Amino acid sequence: MVRAAEGISKEESMLLSYLKDGAKRSMEDVCRALGIDQSAAASYVEGMENLGAISVQRSKQYDIQLTEEGKRDIREGFPEERLIGSIAKSSGLKISGSIDSIALGWARKNGWVVAENGSLKLTDSGKSAVGKAYPYRELLSSLENRRGSMLIEKLIKENKNKIDELAKRGLVTIKERNQISSISITDEGRKLLGSKPEEMITSLSRDIIKSDIWKSKKFKSYDVSDPTERAYPARMHPSHRFFNYIRSVFSSMGFSEVEGPIINNAFWNFDALFSPQDHPTRDMQDTFFLSNPKEIDINDLEVLGRVRRMHKKGWKGAWKESLAKQALLRTHNTVVSVKNILKYGSLDNSAYPVKLFSLGKVFRNESIDYKHLNELNQLDGIIIGNSLTLSNLIFTMREFYSYLGIDVKFKPSYFPFVEPGMEGYYYNKEHNDNIELFGGGIIRKEITKAMGTNKTVLAWGMGLDRMMFDYVETSSLSEIYRNQVGWLRSFRYKKSM
Repeated sequence: MVRAAEGISKEESMLLSYLKDGAKRSMEDVCRALGIDQSAAASYVEGMENLGAISVQRSKQYDIQLTEEGKRDIREGFPEERLIGSIAKSSGLKISGSIDSIALGWARKNGWVVAENGSLKLTDSGKSAVGKAYPYRELLSSLENRRGSMLIEKLIKENKNKIDELAKRGLVTIKERNQISSISITDEGRKLLGSKPEEMITSLSRDIIKSDIWKSKKFKSYDVSDPTERAYPARMHPSHRFFNYIRSVFSSMGFSEVEGPIINNAFWNFDALFSPQDHPTRDMQDTFFLSNPKEIDINDLEVLGRVRRMHKKGWKGAWKESLAKQALLRTHNTVVSVKNILKYGSLDNSAYPVKLFSLGKVFRNESIDYKHLNELNQLDGIIIGNSLTLSNLIFTMREFYSYLGIDVKFKPSYFPFVEPGMEGYYYNKEHNDNIELFGGGIIRKEITKAMGTNKTVLAWGMGLDRMMFDYVETSSLSEIYRNQVGWLRSFRYKKSM
């Protein structure tokens, strides 16, 4: 945008006088000659450029910064390097929740590891990579060593894809900016040299405003459309924003949110939900049991007695209270739902239907891939009422997913605590995969009876993390939950909420 010629300031006249010999000057030259700082010089240069009085040549410059995590990875090695080093020392590593999911993901991506019989083994490629120079680590080190040099631009251009990966991993931040490389006068500028400079206000101060000087002087014009350095205001993490949106949807459908503790005993997590004590999901391979506290007492003895009778009648075997006391991290939010069936199952008939949901973290010791983590965010819902059927549940799920623009499909399925049971899924084009959305059904009569109610209870549990694939640009859930400031600043929602 070219500014209308309304006269030039004294400082702008000094700039043109300095450039009148026609030589190309740098910003440093201008600052020294005029005795001003970089910020003031840039303002005058911009004003004269808008008038067409000077010609400005610009070049791209890169400001590169390594994060603390990036510096640590240079010193200690990348997580995937450390992982294959550990596997090599022990000739294999048992798969458990203690394995860094990022390290495992990259080791698999590099073709370094395979899973065999519950353990990680090195491939031939992985064996050859142990102790060898890792290209990503070497590149990160080169970026650190060449900061501020002329070689950095070439290095960045030649390794753009790898550097994008480093930025996604939160190891490096790179800012690209246009730097003024040379300034020279134009014919229009020479014409302006003959004009008399005017006293103009180039910036407001408290004294100028207080003294009313501004009323009798001209202001130097400026272009509000000029590009500025990008600002990064605080923003909510996409997962929190998404979960709050889910809460608002269920609230608009007449549901109330309830909460419960992450740490429970096996009684509420499994036994109260008619899961037999020898069920494989109770095994350490699926459940995180605690060592401190190792047990949590069951305080409601009446409910304890009803659950014991339910198991002995239903599963025809021994039931041990000691197993029911085992402390664990909840494996599903249905542990919250069953407690609320007990709480709200005996109200006055006019209070029904009661519609509740709970949203929070659950924990499962399972293999990690792009759609599975050891931690996941789950929403559990229940509707307590009279004469409810599976059709009511299907209607509720269709209504909910319609808010998200998801065409949910249904099919029969089995879950220990519902009968009949079903699950919902949808087809994700990006991953070319059917993604399970929820499992649910009608809570078994054995459970409702043990909780002291004769009402019908519809229940479902849905994993919320996978649903974010349709809202956030990401190839893996692990990317969403890393503390990547660069990713948080630059990500874009695929859909509005």
